[in-house]
Amino acid sequence: MKKTVFSYGMTAILVVLFTLFLTACPGESNSSAKVTAISAGGYHTMILKKDGTLWATGSNYSGALGIGNNENKKTPVLVMPDVAAVSAGESHTMILKNDGTLWATGKNFFGQLGDGATDQADKNTPVQIMTDVASVSAGGDHTMIVKTDGTLWATGRNDFGQLGDGTRDGRSTPVRVMTDVASVSAGYAHTMILKKNGTLWVTGWNNVGQLGDGTWGYKFTPKQIMTDVAAVSAGDRHTMILKKDGTLWATGFNLDGQLGDGTDKNHKNTPVRVMTDVAAVSAGDRHTMILKKDGTLWATGYNGGGQLGDGTDEDHKSTPVKVTSMGTNVASVSAGGDYTMIVKKNGTLWATGRNADGQLGVGDTTNRITPVKIIL
Repeated sequence: MKKTVFSYGMTAILVVLFTLFLTACPGESNSSAKVTAISAGGYHTMILKKDGTLWATGSNYSGALGIGNNENKKTPVLVMPDVAAVSAGESHTMILKNDGTLWATGKNFFGQLGDGATDQADKNTPVQIMTDVASVSAGGDHTMIVKTDGTLWATGRNDFGQLGDGTRDGRSTPVRVMTDVASVSAGYAHTMILKKNGTLWVTGWNNVGQLGDGTWGYKFTPKQIMTDVAAVSAGDRHTMILKKDGTLWATGFNLDGQLGDGTDKNHKNTPVRVMTDVAAVSAGDRHTMILKKDGTLWATGYNGGGQLGDGTDEDHKSTPVKVTSMGTNVASVSAGGDYTMIVKKNGTLWATGRNADGQLGVGDTTNRITPVKIIL
């Protein structure tokens, strides 16, 4: 995920269950295997195929691709088999295998891998961290983990309270934060927590209102802000919230129009309503990608690299625009640093935006302003 993270993407948390798994040999491309999930980080992308194999492309200076070296890749390469879900952070990656074990690779300066290493050295090959894990979200320099019993665990940088453990102490081994958690999304330095009862809780950095609690102050323990929430995606310094009724809400940094509320100046510290009939959302660094229930893809925010995919590289959009080239066939989307990865309903993978490190996986380092198909 870049100097900042998104779904870190920053984005969004990806959990995929399979009933059939095929094993691919290292270095051997299985072009017939469809893509089921993607996670766009700061400058690197992790791709999960239907056969359970994990592939990676882009920046690898910290070892975030997990391929045993630190060489950047411009086309996807095989990382490991038997993977259920993956989350790409700014410069690290968290991998959930089918057996519930959690693995980590990449930057570890702040202990974000959670391996307990006293030297907190980067890793370029995945190391096992925990067992009985249900989902994971990699943020800027921290990681949030949900175990199968619903407990939430955190590791990494914590100077803004993003771990939610009541301190500002960084951790190199996961610490328990709270119970009854359904899912979590880690932004650059803030964390959004969705509990099983549909309540949304927040902790961490809040300088531009990204926590949405009506204040501008940091939080060191989780605070409830909303009810009836279905999903949440924490970007760099903004947050997108999907309620159970299909309405989309936004809070935080908005200088580039990433909130999609028609403004591009005023930050928000309380969630504002953006759209209806939304199925999923992914918050990137300075842009947001929105999937509607009819399968159409919409985009808002910064577009200097073409990450909105609308055929332009105009500076930004402050109201969501339809990505017309995708039609009504989008299954999922992940917004990264200044780029976007898209999975269509037929399992094909598409990419748009900045590509200086090969994060689009198209075989070169040229930016794209319209989604292009990735060959796997």
